[in-house]
Amino acid sequence: MLTLVAPATRAVAGTITFPLYGMPSLVFPASIAVSRDAPVGTVLSSQSYNAGASANSVTCNVQQDATVNGTPLPGDPFTFQTNVPGIGVRFYITNGWNGGWIQVPVSQTFPAPSGSTGHYTRADLVVTGPVSTGSITTLPSMTVKFSGSCITTVTATQSLTPGTAITSNTCSVTTPALAFALPKGLSNKLTTAGSTTGDTTVPLGLNCAAGVKVAVTITDATNPQNVTTTLSLAAGSSASGVGLQILNGSTPVAFGPDSAVAGNTNQWSAGTAAGGAMQIPLTARYVRTSGTLVPGNVVGKGTFTMSYQ
Repeated sequence: MLTLVAPATRAVAGTITFPLYGMPSLVFPASIAVSRDAPVGTVLSSQSYNAGASANSVTCNVQQDATVNGTPLPGDPFTFQTNVPGIGVRFYITNGWNGGWIQVPVSQTFPAPSGSTGHYTRADLVVTGPVSTGSITTLPSMTVKFSGSCITTVTATQSLTPGTAITSNTCSVTTPALAFALPKGLSNKLTTAGSTTGDTTVPLGLNCAAGVKVAVTITDATNPQNVTTTLSLAAGSSASGVGLQILNGSTPVAFGPDSAVAGNTNQWSAGTAAGGAMQIPLTARYVRTSGTLVPGNVVGKGTFTMSYQ
């Protein structure tokens, strides 16, 4: 029900009518599949409503105040939480009388309208972090208020229909530990800095949902700040002047921080899963570094972090 109340201290000459008042609830798809580590801000669904607007005898400026009834994401006042971890909502409304989209919450003052006007509302379902599987039962809503010295104040709420089922697509790692038993390295194969020998390949096994974009970060366990392509020698090593490389195909992998966040430093793509078993061949080898080459044991330790985008 819409109640129009005019202040007793002034006369109200104009009216603004918006079909959006009593507008239908916006509905997201019944089910959405999304990869667990999809980039933050990824839009999963965008729903809008063409409310239109008409004005009669409006001669004053009009104030539009759009607010959101919900809990904002920490550090982001424009994205609002749902009950499903990793899933949020952003609201938009027409900028001015006939402009493009502007994000809510927002307050604007418009001049008196001239001719026909446009008015739209929109809600986007977005990724806010690692996505969990679940049904969306708690959603924010948007309230819009128009006021001015020559019009009656009107308000309305744009609601969203709950029930969208979110499926978080991931992979399971079937080889949680990889051991590379490199052959003995001969000094005559490591004569100059950057020369390599002893290539040994071991597959990293996964089981994935179809369509998941698989990314990998390998971290130097001995020196987690290492972002080069040479793995540090770990405890138990007695050799010097030599290091280790890990290759993705024929490309030496640069090491990065232990994080599944999309775009992590030196994260690399392993491809898109077809569904089911998947293997990522990794190769380890010796690499000559600077300094005197001293024979001995060579031990390296690293960790791998999977990101499913």
